[in-house]
Amino acid sequence: MDFKNIKVRSEQAIGFVQIDRVAEKNSLDIETSKEILQALQNFDQDNSIKCTAIEGNQKLFSPGADIKELQNLTKNKAAEQKLFDAFDEIYNIKKPVIALVEGYALGGGMELALICDFIIASENAKFGQPEVNLGLIPGIGGTQRLKRSAGKYNANYLCMTGEIISAQQAHNIGVVSVVLKAEEFKEGTVKILKSISEKPLSSLVEIKRLINKDASLKDERQTFYKLLDGENKYIGIKGFFEKTKPEWK
Repeated sequence: MDFKNIKVRSEQAIGFVQIDRVAEKNSLDIETSKEILQALQNFDQDNSIKCTAIEGNQKLFSPGADIKELQNLTKNKAAEQKLFDAFDEIYNIKKPVIALVEGYALGGGMELALICDFIIASENAKFGQPEVNLGLIPGIGGTQRLKRSAGKYNANYLCMTGEIISAQQAHNIGVVSVVLKAEEFKEGTVKILKSISEKPLSSLVEIKRLINKDASLKDERQTFYKLLDGENKYIGIKGFFEKTKPEWK
């Protein structure tokens, strides 16, 4: 499938979705959001792919919504064009989705990163929810997902002030999982993604499902029991004792 606003590629068992609106500085319009979702769904159905990464072209993740589109967007138009649907569906992707953030991740760009399972950031990355400066709020999950990762008070502070923070500050409050030096970003992210892609998909999918649904201990235990009888458990234990690399099913 051909895309207008993104580039898609795969390397071994890793899928990459790259935002490619250079002229618009990788701002997100509705069409781009739908393309990102479609690409992720394609990778989700591809048996050769274990995980997918979202990144931005030109070392820029996304500064947020396309202001030109936002200027003419009304409540009715947003409903007609299903503004929120793509972001909601991205959250439901079964396989791991990781945000690779260089440059700015602001507004909708930060919300896109927050939808992912975790964020790897370059030391030069900047994060923020400046919608309040436009008389708006983070409207595609930002208030809720930021609260879950950074806590109520940090979420209130960032959303109410619109302040832009560094990658290290974002790491300190729990938004970013890993901060890498700029010159080591590509090599470092590939290393992490490769590590995930070498894990059994059955375990990755269940881990994501349980964490995303805020599951109970009972749910976790039932899933553990299910995997106890799974083929991958025996493959993993055999590899452990024989000191060989498991070939997961």
